[in-house]
Amino acid sequence: MTHGRGTAASTRGRPRDRTLDARILDQVLALLASHGYAGLTLDELASRSGVAKTTILRRWPSKAAVAAAGVERLALQSVDVPDSGTLRGDLHALLHAAVDTFARGHGQFVPRLLREAGHHPEITDLLFTVIHTRRQAYRRVLALAIARGELAPTGDQELLIDLLIGPIWTRLLITRDPITSGYVDSVVETVLVAFGVEPATAA
Repeated sequence: MTHGRGTAASTRGRPRDRTLDARILDQVLALLASHGYAGLTLDELASRSGVAKTTILRRWPSKAAVAAAGVERLALQSVDVPDSGTLRGDLHALLHAAVDTFARGHGQFVPRLLREAGHHPEITDLLFTVIHTRRQAYRRVLALAIARGELAPTGDQELLIDLLIGPIWTRLLITRDPITSGYVDSVVETVLVAFGVEPATAA
């Protein structure tokens, strides 16, 4: 008879290969950027990842599940909360990092998914993961600034975040104008002055 530990061991199988997971999820993000959600197929993902389609389905039961896992991985990895000692320095670091991710890095899929969201409601949950994680990073930076006395605690912090990221998304999604380093710096400085932070002094 084959009972007990033998059955449990065969059920568990071999340990999951996390490096393989990472390779598959990296390819998910690349395909989302180049093909969009509608164009993402498990066959193409398997080919690009160098694995069998069944290998993917053992880990994630559907296209939506593996896409969500890729987006979540990016959201968790891509946001380092800076602590430069000043609100200005922290916001410059965060906004430049966001542009690097969404305009040039793995996060290039996000603008494309936003344009597809109306046709694929399941995408909304994926995007919320990225947006929520980003906004949390800004909130932590603002909390540090309030604790240092750089920013009034009575201000509308959500509006401040909206004003920082809104111009970037306008260029990514609507005008397609270039997002230069100077433009990002200008956005940060304009918003800070509007919220009562002294302008940066020239060196």
